[in-house]
Amino acid sequence: MRNVLKPSSNIYIITALIFLITSIVAFAPTSINLISKIETGQRPMPPLILHFHAASMCLWLSLLCVQTILIKSKNYAIHKKLGIASMVLATCILISMFGIDIANIEGRLGISNSNTQNFLIDSSGLLLIHGVSYLFFPLFYVWAIVSRRKDSETHKRMMILATAVLMIPGLGRLIMFSKVLPDFGLIPIDARHLYMLVLITPAITYDVYIRRLPHRSYLIGLGLLAVWIVSAHFIWGTTWWIGFVTKLLG
Repeated sequence: MRNVLKPSSNIYIITALIFLITSIVAFAPTSINLISKIETGQRPMPPLILHFHAASMCLWLSLLCVQTILIKSKNYAIHKKLGIASMVLATCILISMFGIDIANIEGRLGISNSNTQNFLIDSSGLLLIHGVSYLFFPLFYVWAIVSRRKDSETHKRMMILATAVLMIPGLGRLIMFSKVLPDFGLIPIDARHLYMLVLITPAITYDVYIRRLPHRSYLIGLGLLAVWIVSAHFIWGTTWWIGFVTKLLG
């Protein structure tokens, strides 16, 4: 049985598709609604950075699916060439993530300029929710790139973790806006982190089934995420964090 299940590339294809489908379900309805409002003049055209980020994320998720399929079909040469494209996309995603949040904070400032406290609370929550992406996407991605030649097992698992932490905005839409996912009474950041872990549960479960223990890269990566998740839970909404964001925003 172990030998039959040896080609584990299937689980990476499945996980990549889970990421892609989750994003489509999260963003397609609001995107369609936004387009219709723009066409009827009810909403202005979103800033360019939003289009840039959306395009970067679409390409990233599509590329992840293609790369997992290429490995399954043993098209290693094409896989390596497309790996160069991932470096460009990773840079675009990082730039656009920061750009989106800067634009959001500026927008919240315009709405909340009569209530500074509300603005600070909203901004502190936004930065903390996206903090897992800021910190761990570049970390896991660089780890994946560094290990790609000598440790392919670590490489593919780090790509999964790097993508998982990018799913936070989409999960937030499914929880807060479309209500597709229940929040179980959790605070917003905990609910997002819970579903982020749910997304990678099939891959980790498969690892346990095949290897009896998760690969060491999963153990280290999940350990780092656990430190962040627990810390973020206790930092959320504290006066210390709001004060830090106040200094950060000047």
